[in-house]
Amino acid sequence: MTVYFNATVHTMTTPSARAEAFVVREGAFAFVGSSADALAYAGPDAERVDLGGKTLVPGFCDSHLHLYMYGAGLLRTADVMGVASLGELFAKLADHAARYDGPFLLARGFDQSKLAEGRFPTREELDALSPTRPLLLTRICGHAMVVNSAALALVTDAERRAGDPETGLYTETAITPFYQLVPPLTEAEGEEAVLHAAQVALASGITSVGTLLDTPEQLGAYARLHRRGQLPIRVTGMPPQASCDTLHAHGIGTTFGDSWLKLGGAKFFSDGSLGAYTALMAEPYDATGECGTRIYDPEVLKQRCAELQKKGFQIVIHAIGDQAVRESLDAIEFALGDEDNAFHRHRIEHTSILPPDLQARMAQKKVIAAIQPQFVTSDTWTGERIGAERARHAYPFAAMRAAGIPLALGSDCPVEKLDAFLCLHAAVNRHPWSPEGGLTVDEALYDYTVGSHYSLHNDHQLGRIAPGYLADFVALSAPPSPENLLTLKAEQVYVAGQKVG
Repeated sequence: MTVYFNATVHTMTTPSARAEAFVVREGAFAFVGSSADALAYAGPDAERVDLGGKTLVPGFCDSHLHLYMYGAGLLRTADVMGVASLGELFAKLADHAARYDGPFLLARGFDQSKLAEGRFPTREELDALSPTRPLLLTRICGHAMVVNSAALALVTDAERRAGDPETGLYTETAITPFYQLVPPLTEAEGEEAVLHAAQVALASGITSVGTLLDTPEQLGAYARLHRRGQLPIRVTGMPPQASCDTLHAHGIGTTFGDSWLKLGGAKFFSDGSLGAYTALMAEPYDATGECGTRIYDPEVLKQRCAELQKKGFQIVIHAIGDQAVRESLDAIEFALGDEDNAFHRHRIEHTSILPPDLQARMAQKKVIAAIQPQFVTSDTWTGERIGAERARHAYPFAAMRAAGIPLALGSDCPVEKLDAFLCLHAAVNRHPWSPEGGLTVDEALYDYTVGSHYSLHNDHQLGRIAPGYLADFVALSAPPSPENLLTLKAEQVYVAGQKVG
């Protein structure tokens, strides 16, 4: 038994609740209260940790990311996030090609809107960098890719025609055949990828994640580490909806597992991204005159969501454009019928463009919005894409919360950096292009702990510093405020009562 005292403890029993101390026994909180009461509860034989006035919070929970993919990228993908010109991009690609001798060259992270040239690179430009080795260059959002001729030579004629073979630009499902060409990681490499990514998470106090499971091999990497007691963080995995019938046939559905590794909701994509002009909008984009990409026929989406709900799956739908959110809500409302959402906890991921009528519908059924605040600081071109009027309804976090929509925070890493304090800063302070609509610090902390765990069906045991909850907590370098979120550090990180950082 260990008593931690002389601290300011954000318990998250409510957003503003505070305590001074707590007692940890066998990996869980046994007592929370004043320093004097905690010391008395623990008794003279307990280990004592004087926190010297530090601020403590529950471990953060990133509710939506791609942990395995991110870790795999750390092993073999060039990070080109933040490049400011095609010249800088090509220099990074050339450096990666010189250092990495694998059969494919992979890179991710550029945003053509933020390049000096304001355009995508072309197939011919990539050919000059890599004439014989296939090169796959993925946009930051993951919804667009430029490939070279060596990569095009490996796919079928029909797969080439699904995009633009002249420029090498492919979007949405047309990029899948190229990803399928890349050899998968070995089992050992997959485990290494998870461990690398988990250490990045822990560095800023993220102790739990909700991650997309793209393949059975990814789940296998988590499961092997878990069996050996080597999984550093808690993982809830969300499988593609297409795999859920097989899981159901084996008696597996949402919440199957334990506090370290469990199954989450069935993942759907209803559209693409704003950056690739593939997010589905009710009215056309200003530049293209098109409305984006619809992944599912609306009636098919309704029936499939209802079917999977009956099979015991939470529904998790990627929807960025306002029309995608509308059709996703139609499907969730159809599945729920007269029920509310408290049991199923269906989610809509991103909800980037959310006008008031859609806010009201989400609030009425308590449909969870799994938001990525860092999109606000990255998507500074939103007004140019969709016009100032629609951009007023981009990422309206405060209005969503005030309406009663449950919020869960995440990064969508590797789309954005895996850093809790960047996430909190964006949630609170936003960006000059869209300054209104930020959360308070207490609200952001609550939604990044309790809110995220609620969205993963874990809030009964994680996200609060309260008796009976698992002892995942973080000591911060300073009391959090709007002014210091970018400079805060996670000085100490504990998972199940054990110091891990």
